[in-house]
Amino acid sequence: MNLKKSDKDTPDNVLAIDPGRKKCGIAVINNEMKLVAGKVIDKEKLIGELKFFLEKYTIKDIAIGGGTNSQEIFKIVKNHFSDIRLTTVIEKDSTMLARKEYFNYNPPRGWLKLLPASLRIPPCPYDDFAAYIIARRFLLDYRKDTGL
Repeated sequence: MNLKKSDKDTPDNVLAIDPGRKKCGIAVINNEMKLVAGKVIDKEKLIGELKFFLEKYTIKDIAIGGGTNSQEIFKIVKNHFSDIRLTTVIEKDSTMLARKEYFNYNPPRGWLKLLPASLRIPPCPYDDFAAYIIARRFLLDYRKDTGL
């Protein structure tokens, strides 16, 4: 990421997208890397959901995971939101980390607590937590590149 001096203010909120073929995860984090909002949506509803999130939160940056379908999602987002800065972020291990974050936010109950973490599978899609991982990576890279 190469940023101009005027771009060095740490973003208030960052929106991230975990792109997929049929569904996408969306997450918003604040500059303390806390999850503000997250949602798993059908790909066809992406633009409408992004409009909602952009209106509700102060967002200057959108981070898009560089995995499956990322180029198509990047183009779609760029065509609709040309005034927002877009960045592609490496997705390596984001699914595994997302599973862990899911259970940090939704601790297992009952006998599921006895299962090793590596054997726990969330009962619902958790692409929003993958987007959360992408947003955190973006913010960490942003701070490293800008010295903030």
